[in-house]
Amino acid sequence: MEQVLIVANVGFRWFRFATPVWRAGLSLSLAMSLSASASENILVAVATNFLQTAESLRSEFQQNNVEPIRLVSGSTGKLYAQIIQGAPFHLYLAADQARPLRLEEQGLVVIGSRQTYAIGKLALWAPKESPTPDDPSIRSLLQSITFRKLAVANPNLAPYGVAAIETLKRLRLYDEVKPRLVFGENIGQTLALVATGNAEAGFVALSSISRIENGERGILLQVRPSLHGPIRQDSAILKPGMHNTAVQRFNEFLHGPQGRKIIRRAGYEVD
Repeated sequence: MEQVLIVANVGFRWFRFATPVWRAGLSLSLAMSLSASASENILVAVATNFLQTAESLRSEFQQNNVEPIRLVSGSTGKLYAQIIQGAPFHLYLAADQARPLRLEEQGLVVIGSRQTYAIGKLALWAPKESPTPDDPSIRSLLQSITFRKLAVANPNLAPYGVAAIETLKRLRLYDEVKPRLVFGENIGQTLALVATGNAEAGFVALSSISRIENGERGILLQVRPSLHGPIRQDSAILKPGMHNTAVQRFNEFLHGPQGRKIIRRAGYEVD
């Protein structure tokens, strides 16, 4: 497994975005190493937007549990491809519902384990823009600011990218901004594009920068949920975790009152 690491200073903390890439020509020794790790740890495939929250959940869970939890982050689409190719993950925390469902239909998911753990929120962030006296709309902001590039997560891989494109089309802005779109492989890379100035604005996960007050670091606007399909994020226990009691306990913690409290505090909605 090869990891591409992007480190970005976004003004209020440092983010680390590790994007694992499962290669078709994975070496035997590397595959054995990951398999060996999976036998010792709870191995969780987690969508990039949820990585920080997953780290908080892991920390809280391990207050009363000794089993180590290894988090492997990436776009939902890339992680799905890794699972299809045999990556020995125990638990899949996707950023959509479609891919866990596909895995279930292919017999790779423990029956009855697929359920929604979080509902994501999309935001438009323009860090170099000065706040205005009146709250702007997404449409008015995109039509009033000057930008060379608008960052969006790859809609073929990342559900937040799908939501961003739907938003632009619903506002009838897609054709206008299409030549200026730049795509991150996942929502973490999209955030990094904006944070590093490679794009003047971008659609990001609100949970990633929910601690920023509007005006402290430019303009941050939550996108109205009516402008795109719901970003319902499903989890599923994968077949390698079927008989792993530690995986079952962590999954119960994730969906239980304590886990839901942490998820809500991170800026997501929960059912």
